[in-house]
Amino acid sequence: MAFTYVGDLSTDLDKVRFYINDKVASSGPLPSGTNFTDAELEGLITTEGSWERAVAGAFEVLTSAYAGLVDFAIGPRKESLSQTRDTFKDLADDWRTKYGTATTSTVGTRAMTRVDGYSNDVAADDV
Repeated sequence: MAFTYVGDLSTDLDKVRFYINDKVASSGPLPSGTNFTDAELEGLITTEGSWERAVAGAFEVLTSAYAGLVDFAIGPRKESLSQTRDTFKDLADDWRTKYGTATTSTVGTRAMTRVDGYSNDVAADDV
């Protein structure tokens, strides 16, 4: 499982890793402390249609990953995993508000573009 982070933000993969703070190999944001693989993030970039929406998607994945975890305390040490989950959800919502949802879909419905000689750039549901 490949992990690539150059750090100069010249690639979409670098940008996604930078914004989700997945920059150090074997010290990632997933609950197990692991990183997203290059293939997972490249898949998100492709599915979402832009690196910005891929960031939102990654935050949604992180929200889901932390959803089943509970808060716990051992002596004075306390882990508030629900706060981590809520933070990722807020970040996902913020990025979705700014950049929207995926432009492609592999499951479900998607907007169709009319091609009738007069309006090939108008989405069918905009008419």
